[in-house]
Amino acid sequence: MSEEATGPACADGFGEAASEDAAARELAEHNALADVFDDVRAQSAQSALVEPTRWPEIGLVPEHLDAEEFEMLVYEYLEDERAAQAEDEADAAPVYRTATRAVGVPRAFGGSEPAEAADGVFANAEPEDAEEASAGAVDAEATACSEVSFDPAAADASGEAIEGAPATAKALEGDDDPFAGLELPPGYRLVEMEGEFVLVPDEEAEPVERAIDCSGIVALVGAHSYYLYDRTVMTDAYAHWAFLAAEDDNVVTFVDCVREDSRIYPRPLAASSLGNPPFNLAEDAVAQTWNIVRESGAYPDIQQTTASNGDVYYFSTEHLSPAYAASLAEWDAVERKMHL
Repeated sequence: MSEEATGPACADGFGEAASEDAAARELAEHNALADVFDDVRAQSAQSALVEPTRWPEIGLVPEHLDAEEFEMLVYEYLEDERAAQAEDEADAAPVYRTATRAVGVPRAFGGSEPAEAADGVFANAEPEDAEEASAGAVDAEATACSEVSFDPAAADASGEAIEGAPATAKALEGDDDPFAGLELPPGYRLVEMEGEFVLVPDEEAEPVERAIDCSGIVALVGAHSYYLYDRTVMTDAYAHWAFLAAEDDNVVTFVDCVREDSRIYPRPLAASSLGNPPFNLAEDAVAQTWNIVRESGAYPDIQQTTASNGDVYYFSTEHLSPAYAASLAEWDAVERKMHL
């Protein structure tokens, strides 16, 4: 290879290509993050959490990353955004200070000397001075307004610009192209389909940077993975239940749900409710889980009660007494239906 081929020109070309490749990878990661959070919102609307295993399945992982690298990229991005949000909230918090001297005391009674206000007007000026300052402020405002006010001489009675006046927009009436003034979204083009013009993705267009919106996105970290949801679409309570179901630990799910119902509502948990989404536990699975909980001795507060019609309920003695839990179970299983 000649010396010229290995000279600065070749080095510059290689550096430019490497820079373009790095920019392309960065754009791919950026847009993949935007796609991930859009998908999380869509899945939350369907009452489903999103696990990282979903992203390679639906083609969201950029080509230059493997699934695990992209999984960490999403998690670290969310962590950085949350840290920045917390810092912004801390900076925006009001600061209260205690005055160290008398404030607003007239000079005749020992007040401080006149202090110049931010706009140049003395805070405790004499009335005549205040009027002059006020008049000056009005003149300044009028001058500022005149700089940006509409000039009637720049347009005729029809509102169209006349010769010599700056043009603000181009009229479309006389143009052959009815869409001459239309600005299309980046990456899209207009196509006529069945007599109507519609926007379709332009496959030949260069990739454009999309906006990333992760506001409302929450990560729940489990034993083996993390799960994402949008709290503006899915409630935190349902996300917690879906998280327990996804972790597939029936004992933890059972104990957590029983204690939560006893503490929050308060009420005993009907065994049949665990057969509903997102748990979908069969009746025998619930009974088996209860036997494990009871025999383990690790959850002495978890107890069972049965209504007169045979419906089974569970409760926590940390929040409900056995008598009160039995009364609530009877009401829910039998008496409430008599009043419907």
